[in-house]
Amino acid sequence: MAELDPNDAQQRLKSFDLLKRMLSTYDFSKVDATMSPTETMVGHNYFWVGASAMEAIIESVQASQLTEVKTILDMPCGHGRVLRHLAAMFPDATIDACDLDKEGVEFCAKAFGARPIVSHEDLTAVEFDTKYDLIWIGSLFTHTSREITEQWLTFLSRQLTGEGIIVATFHGRFAPKLHYHTPYIDDGKWAVIMDGYLRTGYGYADYQSGQSHDFIEGSYGLSVTRPSTLLEIVFKIPGVRVHHYKERGWGNNHDIIAFGPPNWDDSTWPSEEPKLIPPPPEPPGT
Repeated sequence: MAELDPNDAQQRLKSFDLLKRMLSTYDFSKVDATMSPTETMVGHNYFWVGASAMEAIIESVQASQLTEVKTILDMPCGHGRVLRHLAAMFPDATIDACDLDKEGVEFCAKAFGARPIVSHEDLTAVEFDTKYDLIWIGSLFTHTSREITEQWLTFLSRQLTGEGIIVATFHGRFAPKLHYHTPYIDDGKWAVIMDGYLRTGYGYADYQSGQSHDFIEGSYGLSVTRPSTLLEIVFKIPGVRVHHYKERGWGNNHDIIAFGPPNWDDSTWPSEEPKLIPPPPEPPGT
């Protein structure tokens, strides 16, 4: 067994300190309940879903090497379902609210003091002016094709600080079961999604015209991703390692993945692969 690097031990202690601060600061009962007049996600579980995101973030921080959270990106922020909880857990952090929904971005800025960033349908065209310790991505990649998911995850990984983490949600193995009780989409589109899911591990189809948000003109639909396929996607992103994966980790529905630097193959390992020692030759006459 490899010896524990003293620097790693110190890093872990700092990580525990961060967790203690997070847990001592956050009080669900005191989360700002101000609602946007144009919020579309209102329901009996609205605040519970936001709190569930904090559970996912706590678990992800515990699994990672994160020691401080000074800068946060919430995207898509919507009208603050999760952002209000982020503001409660990290009161001293700078939080950026990013979404295509301009009204939602403006509400998050006014109600919770977030910095507003109106997104672009091509996310890679957005110019972020800071690096983030934490990027929360709730229910974005549940609506994108595999090609877009791969591009955007790689792009967002470049917006992280040296210890930063992305915590993102996906439709995983539970989604096909849930669809038969509460359908996500019409049967024809669902058949297309399941065909891709069963063949490649990633299924996607655009919504029918009129089912998407009126502020989205391009591709937007529904995706379902096998956990192993999602890991393959993240493994291709340079400079990061997977810290955490939990099925149904957000709202008892979406899968959660957390990843970020340092690379899994970091400098603590030899720069060259170890050479295998050949077995000794067999004695003559055997």
